[in-house]
Amino acid sequence: MSAEEDSHWLDWVTKQFESIAGDDKEIDIDEFKTALKVKESFFAERFFALFDSDGSGSISLTELLEALQLLIHGSESDKLHFLFQVYDVDGSGSIDPDELRTVLKSCLRESAISLPEEKLDDLTLALFESADKDNSGSITFEELKAELENFPEVMENLTISAANWLKPPAVDPQKRRGAPRYLTQAYWQNNSRKLLFLVLYALLNLTLFLGAVMQQRGGGGWFMMAKGCGQCLNFNCTFIMVLMLRRFLTWLRATWVVRVLPLDQNILLHQIVGYAILVFTTAHTTAHIFNFGKLSESGDFQLWEYLLTTRPGIGWVGGAASLTGIVLQLAIGLMVLCSSTFVRRSGHFEVFYWSHLSYVWVWSLLMVHCSNFWKWFVVPGLMFLLEKIVGMAVSRMAGLYIVEVNMLPSKVTHLVIKRPQFFHFKPGDYVYINIPAIAKYEWHPFTISSPPEQSDSLWLHIRSMGQWTNRLYEFFRTQEEQLEPKRLSASLRRRRVAEEFFSSTDCNGVASNEDDAIELKMYRQRGLTPPPDPQAPPPDPAEPPPDRLEPAERGEAPPLREVPAKLGENHRVCNIKVCKHI
Repeated sequence: MSAEEDSHWLDWVTKQFESIAGDDKEIDIDEFKTALKVKESFFAERFFALFDSDGSGSISLTELLEALQLLIHGSESDKLHFLFQVYDVDGSGSIDPDELRTVLKSCLRESAISLPEEKLDDLTLALFESADKDNSGSITFEELKAELENFPEVMENLTISAANWLKPPAVDPQKRRGAPRYLTQAYWQNNSRKLLFLVLYALLNLTLFLGAVMQQRGGGGWFMMAKGCGQCLNFNCTFIMVLMLRRFLTWLRATWVVRVLPLDQNILLHQIVGYAILVFTTAHTTAHIFNFGKLSESGDFQLWEYLLTTRPGIGWVGGAASLTGIVLQLAIGLMVLCSSTFVRRSGHFEVFYWSHLSYVWVWSLLMVHCSNFWKWFVVPGLMFLLEKIVGMAVSRMAGLYIVEVNMLPSKVTHLVIKRPQFFHFKPGDYVYINIPAIAKYEWHPFTISSPPEQSDSLWLHIRSMGQWTNRLYEFFRTQEEQLEPKRLSASLRRRRVAEEFFSSTDCNGVASNEDDAIELKMYRQRGLTPPPDPQAPPPDPAEPPPDRLEPAERGEAPPLREVPAKLGENHRVCNIKVCKHI
């Protein structure tokens, strides 16, 4: 950060602190996260512990600014020492290989440098072994600093101001200027098919509205408006169903229609039609209320009787049009509310899921409410029913479980899923997956990244971009840490034990790795026979001596050993729906 940016940032920190701190002018860990908008809990807790110089469990503005001044204006050695303290979680004055790997990974990410996990492991172990002069299995700050002085570029990357982790997110220049993105030429070119669809959709609704109004032009203004909105609702309440026929849309993608209509944006269009239904429903209900008000002035029934009873006999099934209309208005409003972004992405997906299932009741009530709705519904309804039956059959494919998980750079989760026997797909196809351990009712689409020729498994590479994908990544990362909390430390210990063993000249053993333990097995050097067993019976002179050579020494292929696969807790069960994307 420049000097001007540092000054503005410190002023921002001061204002944030003063707006949150209480009468005691101090903040605790939760208020600290809120004040500085720190997202990573690990960093927040470590920073807070280091800023809390008196160990009181809270920090004052003076403690905070003194620590931040050191991070901003301190020397490279001061910044490196601060980082060393951040990752020395137990306060032992030294860090192990896994802690060093965390330092490297975080700081390289801060410097916009990406390394594969294997390369990062190699870099960590190489740096650790070079710095661990006494082979103690841990390195002190002096050892790390002395080693990094030999690599100035690495030293520079590691000593980038740790205050960058505490900076608030940068504001998008376009958002700051309020640029009208929807009016740019690039937006119109990139969204031409969507805009064409919206124009055609609006024209179709306008045509339906005007047609219904003209048919009822003798019934008064409010009645005409109610009928026009009702005709639009007949169309929209069935068209919204068509936009969710995934297999039908997949088939359309193989035709010329894909060049005209935005079939890949069916979810967005589904949302737009949903909001249109809410608008038309509200207008339809409002128009009927005003029309009933006029009728109650000169008729035999009062307004509440028109709305809440079947006495006026309005409707083709027992005069229940008004009652079903009120219930439909409430149900559609609730569905739209519960499908809002703030509900779906705030950890309440089940609210969205269960409220959306009320579409069955909405369609049933529409059948009772409107005498013509069934004509609009019959064909899309049969297609929807067939889609659901096929989807349920496919999602119940037996034997689907995750056989392997790899945590890749850039927070990518690589899932290896057992491939069903009769599962066929083409390049570019995607699947909807459901992992009950993550979220019981959520299904999410991901492109299959493995080739169709790979018959035993399916590969999915899932980048953490939203709530569900972040939960997926954190779930398996936690499992990995529980299984191997000190993976690099154990690897280094095994390597050093093996090196010490093979460097010994009076040992006849071979090291093998089994369950993170080193086991020594006796071996025989080439051309030598083992010492005789004094308790063994003497050999028969007529029997030829046994062939002491191993199969590989005789030029033969060694026998294959079958290793049975274990279906343990790491085999996470999942469900799959298949969709082809051409």
